[in-house]
Formats: sequence, structure tokens, C-alpha cells
Amino acid sequence: MSPSTTQRSCQKDIQQLYRMIEASTDGQASIIGVTEMSVVISLHPKFGYNAHADFTAKIRYPVSYPSDGPQVTFNSPIFHPNIDNTSGDVCLNLLSEWRSCYNLLDVVKALLYLINNPNFDLPNNLFGSLSNRNLIGKKTMRVLAGLPVNGERFAPNKAWCEWAKANGCLPTDEDDDDASGEGEGGVQTTVEAALQDRSDERDAAFTYKVGDAVVCEGLTSI
Repeated sequence: MSPSTTQRSCQKDIQQLYRMIEASTDGQASIIGVTEMSVVISLHPKFGYNAHADFTAKIRYPVSYPSDGPQVTFNSPIFHPNIDNTSGDVCLNLLSEWRSCYNLLDVVKALLYLINNPNFDLPNNLFGSLSNRNLIGKKTMRVLAGLPVNGERFAPNKAWCEWAKANGCLPTDEDDDDASGEGEGGVQTTVEAALQDRSDERDAAFTYKVGDAVVCEGLTSI
């Protein structure tokens, strides 16, 4: 593939992003900036434990794109087994099983799906690993609030903190990081339960196509 052909393909995908990113993601993604070989996007999920947060990710595409897939770096703290807070590496089947028919909009959609559908059976980092799944809500909220989790602390997610404060559910340092409530199963807070209910409703209806692949439950089936 010649450089001119690659450039035209990149430009075509960027133009498609500008036209379709907000409508195709139900307003959950937007473009922050574009350079010659990368695009920075904002991801703001409406569903799941990370609802109301605002994340940024950088998608770099090589000269050989779209024959070779892009590299994605997550730039915002998140409690997630498949997104490494230290390196920003994202474990996403769409990237590891890349096909030239995929495009940048497909990557954005897959990232949104991954945020809402963590795969704890195949983690790419220790920080986001979790044996007691009942703690996912508590740990997610504490990371977003900028509170210590698993011995680490990250910058708070401003958008989420503003929403949590307005709704009276901003966690504090007094809350025990690993407390699971009554018994081993733990007890969800009201906001955790509400977010999970919304996530379940969304998951039941959310399956989207990427090229000739169907993405469902965080996996790509060709």
C-alpha cells in the first residue's frame, strides 16, 4: 500500500468520525483533537458503574493502516481488569484480531463496550483484578473519586465527582476500601444498585456489528 493510499484511508476514517461519532455512540464519545497519525477522543459512558465519568484515549494509526491496526492508549484512571492504569494499555480483541475492514469508529465503539463489560477472567493488570465481583461498584467509585484503592491513588475524575456530589453519593476517605458489608457477598449502596440496573438494561440490548464481526460480551466473534 502506498503512503498516499494510506493517507487517504486515514483521512476517510477521520472524516467518518467527525460525521458519526456522536450519533453512532448515543452521545457517549466525541473528538478532542486530531494529528497526522493519531486522534484523541473523549468517552463519557451513560451506563454501568462508570456512568457520568469522562475518560480520554489516544488512538495512533501506523503508516500501514488500515492493513495494520491502531494502538490505543487509555489516558484516564479507571478500575478495570482490561485497562492498565500504569501503561494505558488496553486489552481488546478488536485490536489483537484486527482486519483491514475495521475502522476508527469501530475502535471507539469497542472501547465503550469494553468499559461497560470488563472481563475479569482475562485481566491485563493486577490493580483491576477482582476475586469478589460484589466489590466492583465500590472500587470503581473510589477510583473515580480519587480515593485509595488496592494501595494506589489516582487523580479524581472531575466529571464524575461533580455528578456524584450533586447526587449526594461522593465516597469519602472514611469509607473502607475493601469493606464488603454484611457477609462475603457484600451489600450494594443505592447508587451502585441503580447503576447496575441501568447497566443490565443496556447490556440486554447492546450488541453492535464491526465489519463482518459481531461484538458481544466483550469478545469478538468472527
